Amino acid sequence: MKNESYQTDAQLQQQAFQLLSKQLGAANFIRFIQHYEQGSGDYTKDRENWQAGYTVDSLADEIMQWKAQNKG
Repeated sequence: MKNESYQTDAQLQQQAFQLLSKQLGAANFIRFIQHYEQGSGDYTKDRENWQAGYTVDSLADEIMQWKAQNKG
């Protein structure tokens, strides 16, 4: 058995992703990851809740204010 050094979880995940990507190809690797990392909750409902107060006009106003404050 090969003597392997300890890897953090992040290092192990990165190595696994690299191997899978190489073996599966980019498109199939992405498809796999989409199934593997489903997340939790109801994104649609959450998005509707945090966007409830926005209108096109309010977003346009915020953009204009940001541009005015961040002129180079």
